[in-house]
Amino acid sequence: MEKNEIKAKLLEIVEEELPDVEVDKIDTGAAFADEYGVDSVSLIRMIVDAEQTFNVKFDDRELALNRYENFDDFIEVIDEKLQ
Repeated sequence: MEKNEIKAKLLEIVEEELPDVEVDKIDTGAAFADEYGVDSVSLIRMIVDAEQTFNVKFDDRELALNRYENFDDFIEVIDEKLQ
């Protein structure tokens, strides 16, 4: 799966989990906690959705908010898991 496909699917997850965020205006390089209000609860929900969508598993050390600066970091982790 190409990164642009991962990004598109991840943005669908974001749209579902963060309804106040306009996904077509997301800067995937921006700090998502500061710019988009992602907190640990919303991150866990997005991770659970990503596990189901991409058929991957995140281990405990990958569940911390400080592991991800932005959506690009999240895309990278998913991409690595799909390799």
